[in-house]
Amino acid sequence: MDNFSRREFMFFSALLPLLIPLPARALVIEKKYQKIVYPNTLLVLKQAFKCEIIAHKHYIKYVEKAMAEKYPNIAYMFHTFSVSEKIHADNYQRIIKNLGSAMNDTRMVIDVRDTKTNLIAATKNELEKIEITYPEFLEKIETEECEDAIINCMYSWKSHHQHEAKIKTIQKYSGSFFGSVAKKIEGVPLDFHVCEICGSTIDEEPDSPCAICNKSLSHYRKIKRPE
Repeated sequence: MDNFSRREFMFFSALLPLLIPLPARALVIEKKYQKIVYPNTLLVLKQAFKCEIIAHKHYIKYVEKAMAEKYPNIAYMFHTFSVSEKIHADNYQRIIKNLGSAMNDTRMVIDVRDTKTNLIAATKNELEKIEITYPEFLEKIETEECEDAIINCMYSWKSHHQHEAKIKTIQKYSGSFFGSVAKKIEGVPLDFHVCEICGSTIDEEPDSPCAICNKSLSHYRKIKRPE
């Protein structure tokens, strides 16, 4: 200590303020690095967002066509599905942003036909999500273990499963017997509710927590009929 001269002390004191911020700078670098450690997950999330936003836009147009063709219950079902798809898309966009990335504009072509054809197209797309798209998404992201991404992919997959029985019925009978199926659908009293957390879709007033995300039933929103 006796050998530590005044000049050396002053030199060390001048350096001290420069040394103190270094840990903070390292944390910033580390934080930035953490935002790009999920390359496969980000790719899948962007694909999932595009998939869901395209479906959302299609369902909006299907609603308009079904209303014009006097199928209010089918329009109501399409409208409910559009709300669910938008929740999925918004969840993916939020995670993408949290991971330090962003979505580019999603260009799409909306193909709208008559309600019978729209139902067949919707059936095909929904079943593809259930049987192919989401199983593949989940397989691709599981190794990177981004919990938020995995949970929300599961939410989407399970909410599409809720429609499976209804969709398969439409797929089976919406060909030659569309008229009778449409009449049956129009005769059913529907009361759709969608969970704002996960997109879970039910056709009656909820009386328990969400079956998919297990959040309070207060998160269910009653879907109004399109006018």
